[in-house]
Amino acid sequence: MKTKGDCYEANARFILGYKIDDDEKIKKEGYKLIHGVTMNTTDGKAMGHCWVEKDDMVYDYSNDKEVKMPKFLYYELGHIPFDGHKLYKYDWDEVGKMMIKHKSWGPWESKPPR
Repeated sequence: MKTKGDCYEANARFILGYKIDDDEKIKKEGYKLIHGVTMNTTDGKAMGHCWVEKDDMVYDYSNDKEVKMPKFLYYELGHIPFDGHKLYKYDWDEVGKMMIKHKSWGPWESKPPR
């Protein structure tokens, strides 16, 4: 599937420790990589997206940005879950296994409309 952004790669790299903060462990304990469907703010249509969550915060490193905001706000802005689409959540270990299995950054189990 061809996408314009790099959300799957950028956020998986964060989870896997490519982008380490001084106060975080390599395995990014407690973080989850999320694959889901959000509303595209440009045209209002559904699109596949990927982001990171820990507790009540969302982190999104796609397209050279560093978004950090409360989960409730991120979900409200993206209309998540959009149109009843399921969210797929992966911890550090699961991300590595899925990348090996599918030989890609994602999406792995979700079937986003675009």
